[in-house]
Amino acid sequence: MRKFISILKYLIPYSLLAFLSVVLNLFAALFSVISFTMVIPFLGLLFSTQKFEEYPVVFKFSTEAIRHNFNYYLSKIVHDEGPLKALLFIILIVLGFTILKNIFLFFAKAMIIKIRIGVVKDVRNDLMNKILDFDLSYFSDEKRGDIISKMIIDVKEIEISIISSLEMLFKDPVLIIVYLYVLFFMSLKLTLIVLLIFPFSALIIAQIGKTLKKSTFRGQQKMGALVGMLEETLSGIKIVKAFNAEKFVENRFRKLNQYYSNLFSKVWLRRTLANPVSDIISTISILVIMWYGGKMVLTGEGNLTSQVFIGYLAVFTQVIGPARSFSNGYYNVIKGLASVDRINSILLHKYRITEKQDAIEINNFKNSIEFKNVVFAYEEDFAPVLKNISFKIEKGQTVALVGQSGSGKSTIVDLLPRFFDPDSGEIQIDGISLKNYRISSLRNLFGYVNQEPVLFNDTIYNNILFGNPNATNEEVIEASKLSFAHDFIRAKELNYDTNLGEDGGRLSLGEKQRVSIARALLKNSPILILDEATSALDYESESVVRKALQNLMKNKTTIIIAHRLSTIKNADLIIVIDQGRVVEQGTHEELLKLNGYYQKLTRFEYL
Repeated sequence: MRKFISILKYLIPYSLLAFLSVVLNLFAALFSVISFTMVIPFLGLLFSTQKFEEYPVVFKFSTEAIRHNFNYYLSKIVHDEGPLKALLFIILIVLGFTILKNIFLFFAKAMIIKIRIGVVKDVRNDLMNKILDFDLSYFSDEKRGDIISKMIIDVKEIEISIISSLEMLFKDPVLIIVYLYVLFFMSLKLTLIVLLIFPFSALIIAQIGKTLKKSTFRGQQKMGALVGMLEETLSGIKIVKAFNAEKFVENRFRKLNQYYSNLFSKVWLRRTLANPVSDIISTISILVIMWYGGKMVLTGEGNLTSQVFIGYLAVFTQVIGPARSFSNGYYNVIKGLASVDRINSILLHKYRITEKQDAIEINNFKNSIEFKNVVFAYEEDFAPVLKNISFKIEKGQTVALVGQSGSGKSTIVDLLPRFFDPDSGEIQIDGISLKNYRISSLRNLFGYVNQEPVLFNDTIYNNILFGNPNATNEEVIEASKLSFAHDFIRAKELNYDTNLGEDGGRLSLGEKQRVSIARALLKNSPILILDEATSALDYESESVVRKALQNLMKNKTTIIIAHRLSTIKNADLIIVIDQGRVVEQGTHEELLKLNGYYQKLTRFEYL
């Protein structure tokens, strides 16, 4: 129930719409009841058993007063116009109230549609906000396919299963209460029998739905794996084809897809069982009522007339619809709770990277960056990746981090913008711990150019503008010129409005890198991180990108991760990392004189 409430809290902003829906459904129920109770005077006129009243009573909002005055006016029509006109009068009442009932039902459903769409929109917005705020460790632990599955498929399941069951909350209870009130008035004894049948049917439905949530949860997990496999296959389709691995990938997908299909076949069979079970219970209920009601009419027990009994049956059949809808809604909710569990794993996830309440803004980089005995492991039980790392970077310096792959270079630069926090030790900027700064202002200090530039399925212009959404058109073009991207962009048919496609697939790697550099230029951050920025380029592309990087590095503090000696030998400070430790640091000449680990690395062009 607590999990169900965690979704229902999204209804709070739509409470007025929910209230209007309940009111509209109440009026629809009242008009529906009036329409069906018209069968009693209709039959009374047909069989000449209708009770007439000689005088009206003072109008009150009570069933007895309404019934009395209706009989009085009906008797006047019969007396003045004849029974045929009275029958026509009843038919027109039924038509009028049926039209009114459906008008109110339409607007009630319109309210629910607005609530449904709004709630799903709000859930997706909250999920996106939460995902964007997660520290990077979350994405190391979770598969992208499963995150996508939760964001799209599980939210859709919640919409279908739970949000679509809002009628179960705002319509069905109102209808049932109104109908039961009228049934109590018509025959207390028969209605008590009805109330005895309802708990029995609810017990059967609960038993069927008992295992539904567990099976659905497993199915949604497998759907996440299925989406993940599809995402991996599409991302690596070139490798799949290069290794002639189509059959291997197809067989893996088929096995997982078959498991998913078998699992959900069971889920849907249980869910489908709701309709026949409800139908059988409804039929049994009607037959029981027909037996006891018929017996009361034939024996004269309880003063139940034949026409009132037929009217009772007409109203009782209207209870069955909302009652069945309620039971189907129960199945839907049970099935949807499995998806609630999965999206709650995102919404209720505890952040590892948190911001202090009294965190301060940092708008400028003034003096230095310092690592003090920093220790870091990606998981608690894993060996540390960084071990007592200590070094200092002065403002304006170009600093290179070198070492073999896996030595911890990228981890060091990931700690600077607080993508992760060290397990012990401290990182300071301008003498203040990173943990004392507001995270957003801290990350504004850094510009990035990576080995594999990340570009979005958008125009070239918007990919550059990503660096500074408030930049002018002239500033975007100037950044492109400084990154030597302007000429190749102008050569495109749509210039800056050219769409790059998935992962910037319509550009070469060198062109991607220059767009990435233009984006960093536009951000104009005081600290620049270059992570293997030229390592994957051919000679010609590297030459152009190096010139672009020189423009980018002007008047900035730059941290370079690179393997090429030509990239790092002119750095103001080279920090040598081996197995998570700083083993040497100094200029290129100073480190060569040490005749140590760095000197061994420089025996080849590639460190």
